[in-house]
Amino acid sequence: MIDRRGAIKTAGILLGGALIASNGVLAACARSGETRVSRALTADDESLIEEIADTILPTTAASPGAKAAAVGPTINLILSDCYDAEAQQRVTRGLAEFRAACRRKKNAEFPALSRADREQFLRQIELEAKVAASPHYFPLIRELAQGAYFSSEIGATRALRYIMVPGRYDGCVPLEPGQPAWA
Repeated sequence: MIDRRGAIKTAGILLGGALIASNGVLAACARSGETRVSRALTADDESLIEEIADTILPTTAASPGAKAAAVGPTINLILSDCYDAEAQQRVTRGLAEFRAACRRKKNAEFPALSRADREQFLRQIELEAKVAASPHYFPLIRELAQGAYFSSEIGATRALRYIMVPGRYDGCVPLEPGQPAWA
């Protein structure tokens, strides 16, 4: 049995420990004057990468495209938080190369091109990426676009077959022709 003096002593120790721990944790989480988190891509780069993603994953009769899923900010977040500095620089330098190549080859900015010209230009870039000696930026951009799109609500629920709460696990379910993959 605990007496009143023991209860007050125990409560004081617990309260003091909680205050000391919370002060250290809160101080560790505080930002020193920083109000905006820096991201790898500028607003222009984010807009361009969303246009590229929308060309790779366009709107169809079955599902909205990458632009409808607003993948630009997601790509920027994933690139900034999950990829190392070398990959971030490869993408930013690659987007600058992409803009220059588009102006040189198509004499226009990428968003101003027709859908057919965009697709043709991306095929040319993909061919360049396959023969490049060093790591090319385009496979990474395509990977980011697909990851951001298929992890979005639109991509997971409308481009893929989606069951919110599945039943039992079936490891081998045949797909019919034209049927989307499972989310």
